[in-house]
Amino acid sequence: MNFDDWVADVAAGTATHSSGFVLRVEGNPADPSAVEPGKFPTDLNFIDQARLLRCGLEFLAKASKTNGYSSGYSTRADDPKMAAIREREAQAKRFAEREDKPQRSVLSLKKKAPANSDSTS
Repeated sequence: MNFDDWVADVAAGTATHSSGFVLRVEGNPADPSAVEPGKFPTDLNFIDQARLLRCGLEFLAKASKTNGYSSGYSTRADDPKMAAIREREAQAKRFAEREDKPQRSVLSLKKKAPANSDSTS
């Protein structure tokens, strides 16, 4: 079996081997947050399965660098998702730091020692 016969779809985060094995990753292909291997070919032992998985991850990471992708999703500053996230974070910060928010009493679970305790009994 040729362990280097892969086709990558970096945008989808998948790599497909000529045997039909499909490997899907989430996040950055060079350092994925999740790896979902498909069904391995039936004639492979567990050592070759591990090798196929490793070769597929290496191929996908290399393909992502070659194609100019730093991850499976966009992290550019002008990305609409990033702008929406920044806006929500700014709104939450404005809400948390507003001056007209009500003052609430603080609940404390600390026990106060008696004022006149004598420990030399």
